[in-house]
Amino acid sequence: MTHRAVAVLLAAVALTAACGGGQPEVTQPANPVPSASAAPTDTGAAVPTVSPPTSASPAASAAPAASAQTASGPPGPGDWDKWSHDQKLAYMKTTVMPKMGALFHDFDPKTYADPKCGLCHGAGAKDGSFKMPNPDLPKLDIAKLMKGDKGKNPKVTDFMMKQVKPQMAALVGEPEMDPKTGQGFGCLECHTKK
Repeated sequence: MTHRAVAVLLAAVALTAACGGGQPEVTQPANPVPSASAAPTDTGAAVPTVSPPTSASPAASAAPAASAQTASGPPGPGDWDKWSHDQKLAYMKTTVMPKMGALFHDFDPKTYADPKCGLCHGAGAKDGSFKMPNPDLPKLDIAKLMKGDKGKNPKVTDFMMKQVKPQMAALVGEPEMDPKTGQGFGCLECHTKK
């Protein structure tokens, strides 16, 4: 993700927050992952969490997909796409949201006083799909970003490029996108192109 892409994204998010754009409440999935514990959500409801199986547990000898049953993560390379919606939801609520919310809050405590799932997922947080990339986020001109054009808000672009993208890549168990190969976690995981 280039600096311009980051700037555009953060500018749009800041504009949405400044204009009163709230972050929709997250809906609970109809069939949560079974677990022995639950983590609180920003709505007060509990989201199930799943602990990784130990080698002594019966789950450890189950089908190969058993490793994808853990939502306590982080996922390994390629695992994120194998996780169920419920596993991703649990991991997002217990791990990703606390870390990314704090990152945005530290960047701009006024704009991001209380980040919620809608910050990145938009309407997908409200309807429970959490579909990404999110067409509601700013559309990115990748060619300009690749040339180092930081746009109208270089501070936001730098934040997105140097903090948000690397942190999200690590949280989903992927390397950052390599511009030469196009492989890895990049801007277009969250944004659409112009």
